Amino acid sequence: MSKEKQKYYFSPLHFQQQDLNIELVLPQVQQAETLYQAIKRDRKQLGKWLAWANHLHSASDEAKFIKQIQTRMSQQTMLVLTILVNGEPSGMIDLHKLVPNKKAEIGYWLASKYQSRGIVTKSVTTLCQYAFSELNLQYIDLLVAVSNDKSSNIAKRCGFKLMGIEPKLINDHDGQIFRLIRC
Repeated sequence: MSKEKQKYYFSPLHFQQQDLNIELVLPQVQQAETLYQAIKRDRKQLGKWLAWANHLHSASDEAKFIKQIQTRMSQQTMLVLTILVNGEPSGMIDLHKLVPNKKAEIGYWLASKYQSRGIVTKSVTTLCQYAFSELNLQYIDLLVAVSNDKSSNIAKRCGFKLMGIEPKLINDHDGQIFRLIRC
């Protein structure tokens, strides 16, 4: 099979976190309403760091986004997964700016009702392991606003090392560039 037509096949990733069953699964349009409601509830918090949160105004916007990322995933430029908490779509995690066999950036968001329970930390660790073993990535970057202590702490807990700080990198906030290098 030529490199252009090669596709990544993905099996859901599962783990337990505290008393919760977590699955990282491919996004589906039928998840749009639940994901949109979580975004709507947490828009102020999410929008501070993630500009897209301020531009989603309906479940149909989220459904359109899911269709767009499904297309981009088929082009191997990204891998996006829905975070299911006890079967409920509760956030997303992704590898974007994906260069097969080389690098990617990781991003994520999680509904506030499930934050501070280690779900994102474990999701990042799990997806990075998958990226290194199955996608043969050499390194993964995580860009974090300097004032976003929660995400900075996630990066550190997951073994990312601070590579530098760049002005106005994230929504007009100075950004930290963390990197995890394949061992």
